[in-house]
Amino acid sequence: MRNVSVLAFSLYFLTGVAFADKPPLDCGKKSLASAVADSDDTSISFTGVCAGPIVIQADGLRLIGVGTAIIDGGGQDAVTVAGAHGVSLANIEVRNGANGVVGINGAHFSLTDANVHDNQVSGISLQTASSAVFSGVTTSHNGLHGLTVETGSATTITGSFTASGNRVFGVNVNGSALTFSRADATLSDNALGMQVAAGANAFINDPSTVLNLTNNQATGLTIVSGAHMVSFGGAIKASGNPVNGVSLNSKAGLDLDAGSTLDSFNNGDGLQVQQGSEMTVFNIPQFSGVAGFSTVNCHNNRGNGIRVRNASSVKISNQANVISTGNGANGFVADDGAGITLVNSTVTGNTLKDLQLTFGSRADLQTSTFGTFACDATVLVRGTSGITCPH
Repeated sequence: MRNVSVLAFSLYFLTGVAFADKPPLDCGKKSLASAVADSDDTSISFTGVCAGPIVIQADGLRLIGVGTAIIDGGGQDAVTVAGAHGVSLANIEVRNGANGVVGINGAHFSLTDANVHDNQVSGISLQTASSAVFSGVTTSHNGLHGLTVETGSATTITGSFTASGNRVFGVNVNGSALTFSRADATLSDNALGMQVAAGANAFINDPSTVLNLTNNQATGLTIVSGAHMVSFGGAIKASGNPVNGVSLNSKAGLDLDAGSTLDSFNNGDGLQVQQGSEMTVFNIPQFSGVAGFSTVNCHNNRGNGIRVRNASSVKISNQANVISTGNGANGFVADDGAGITLVNSTVTGNTLKDLQLTFGSRADLQTSTFGTFACDATVLVRGTSGITCPH
């Protein structure tokens, strides 16, 4: 009987104590960097203020903060995922690095419930074909960008995401890809809210995603240099940006489909499309499965609601429309060889002219309502809206 009792106690000890979860590593007593570099564990929890740099090279590592869990870069890159796959970082604060969190050399990781701030360059940086998924992330007060995605990298943002108070871009996507999926993203109080540049692609892939671009120092969203952005049912809201709410430059593109909305208000200009760029707004319900309209609503901006110039184009077709009202200058301007196609649209109640067409622009205006308008002899216009040029 005694032997049975001893065996039972031994099994209890092994299962209840020896196999119990380890307490979190206390960075006041041990080095998190050494634990990550040397441990064979696939999961490390930690607490306290931990000195970086932390370099993760093992696939599948889970690094989880408990309570106050801070990684301080001390002027070096605070956390680097170097070529490792399936890495998970959660419940952490990252600060005072050259960069805060870095993915390089084809790394793949997730970052969840994280506050990344006050780094010298970027809060989060993806480089050299790396990829990441972000949820519940705030990146703020960094020296250049909140999030930068470059050199063939890709990221998906889901859930809440905030980029604020960064000295250049809240989000910078350069030659890479960004997807918003069921996201609530706010980019505010940066020099510029978001840039998509140099052949990059950005995609909003569902109607529950909202991209808020508010109170940045210049422009809310800029798409430039052959880059392209597509929204499939999502909402883009730009307000309080003193230059442009949204701008397309240098052969850039923006497509709004499947009941997407662009609401641009209280900016300098609401929307500017220039330098050979193209914007298309449409919805074909039998293909998209969405019954509503895709809509561009530019209202109460200090300058123009919409300006299209330099051989650029805006094409509204199928189940889609433009509303441009209450702007401090013109409602809709097309000049310098621009081309516009409008259907189902309303451009009224603006301070100067509702529609201004000049200098070789072309307009196809169907089933739309305009208040005051002006156009010169270089303009070609057709359609059913009762506008003839010159006027």
